[in-house]
Amino acid sequence: MNFIEYNPVNEKGACVLRTFSKLFNKDYNTLKEELIKLAKELNYDSYNEIEVFEKYLSDNNYIKLDGKNTLVSNLTLDNGKYAIFAFKDDFYHMFPIIDNTIYDINDNCLNLYVISIYKLNE
Repeated sequence: MNFIEYNPVNEKGACVLRTFSKLFNKDYNTLKEELIKLAKELNYDSYNEIEVFEKYLSDNNYIKLDGKNTLVSNLTLDNGKYAIFAFKDDFYHMFPIIDNTIYDINDNCLNLYVISIYKLNE
């Protein structure tokens, strides 16, 4: 798997925005507005809630795949667009993988464990 540094959003807790920005080719402000609106519709205070970002992904034709507790560095994925939700200890993070390339601030995500894999259902 390859890695390319990607950080269009320099805001704490913005990994969902970075991920969606890359996957959907939308600018940060548009995405943030859409996610805040969706969070309010679903009665959540934050778009970082699992139910909110999963709804956004589902509404945009992403399906949830199994992969729980797999180390990110051990993932074997087909070509395509993926959102990976992962953790280690008390740190939770989301990042995109497109055609076996990770786009993130740094490659520390390789040491995280997968919670969920979301794949674009083309």
